[in-house]
Amino acid sequence: MEDAYILDLFFQRDEKAIRETASKYGARLTVIAHAITENDQDTEECVNDTYLEAWQSIPPARPVHLFAFLAKIIRHNALSVCERRHAKKRVGITVELTRELCECLP
Repeated sequence: MEDAYILDLFFQRDEKAIRETASKYGARLTVIAHAITENDQDTEECVNDTYLEAWQSIPPARPVHLFAFLAKIIRHNALSVCERRHAKKRVGITVELTRELCECLP
């Protein structure tokens, strides 16, 4: 299916636009997200969030290259997931280091 037709579906607010986007670009978007998150659940969440963000932003935006538009969104979503996941890990490391320092100091 052509991107112009998919964009027309978005502008008509037809839910078929999401299905057509998923069938045409879903596998490629999944590969991008999984390469960044390295987690199946996070990947699925990123893909779904990408479809939602595309649904919310395409009218008024009319991207010239639909896949590039979607790839930018999914990269941002996947990197945000990684930031949140790694931020939680830093807290645990800080607590562990604090315990070790307490044992060393009188």
